[in-house]
Amino acid sequence: MIPKYPILVATLAVALTLAHTASATDVGKNSIPTQNGDVIGLLGSTYNNQEPSIGVNVQALNIGIEYQKTKTFSQDKFFVGEFEYVNGPDNYSGSGNLVIPKYYINLKLSFGKDIFYETYVLSPYIGVGYRFLNQSGSGLITSTNYYAYDRHSTYVYIPVGIKRRIALQTGATVETSLEYDFLIAGSQFSGLSVANNNGYTDASDVTNRQTSGYGLNGSIMYQRPDGWSFGPYFKYWNISNSDTAAWTYKSGGTSYSVSAWEPANFTEEYGLKASYKF
Repeated sequence: MIPKYPILVATLAVALTLAHTASATDVGKNSIPTQNGDVIGLLGSTYNNQEPSIGVNVQALNIGIEYQKTKTFSQDKFFVGEFEYVNGPDNYSGSGNLVIPKYYINLKLSFGKDIFYETYVLSPYIGVGYRFLNQSGSGLITSTNYYAYDRHSTYVYIPVGIKRRIALQTGATVETSLEYDFLIAGSQFSGLSVANNNGYTDASDVTNRQTSGYGLNGSIMYQRPDGWSFGPYFKYWNISNSDTAAWTYKSGGTSYSVSAWEPANFTEEYGLKASYKF
């Protein structure tokens, strides 16, 4: 599935072009290298997750917070640690309709280097990331009387990205970023033992491994001299079919074993964020 964010990608491309041609507003490269500091931010976004093969669609409005700490060394190199917490109840549509509580956290540690040009700075980086998503569906029932269940999605990935900064005459900075996330390990936990409350016995939970997928994300941030920053961002995940695992249960005294897997799915998130550096 190709991500559907042409407007934002086009905006990022325009921003990069403007940054390249804005030499008249350049105030010198010394004002825009990566700097030590702490950043705390507030996020708001729309969220859409789909499993096309089985007709499942999940939408939400998310609110989140983020914290970022940057440590520089050797003049042009840096480490960045990031933490993000996002919360927003999911509006599930598939086997009926249901609102399911959800949150996810994202942790990232990266290493990068500043490369100085005449009117801007490029900061490529690479690192390791961890994303955990929790849906608390156990005990809930859809509009068509299907039992929901808990779901936990875990991704370990390698982020490879680049940031580009240019200083303006006002003292502000425009920073654009693009990142590719390579999935190296993933798992999907499904709390199917909830079936024990629906006429089954000895029903097991299922955990599927996910080994193929990728993510993309990007942003455009206007960073003011007083430490405040504002701008739009997007996130995208595309995850392939998982491996299969056995779901076992008993019904009417007979034991059963059924192959279960997590279908291919994609997630799109578009938002705005405001942050403060201190």
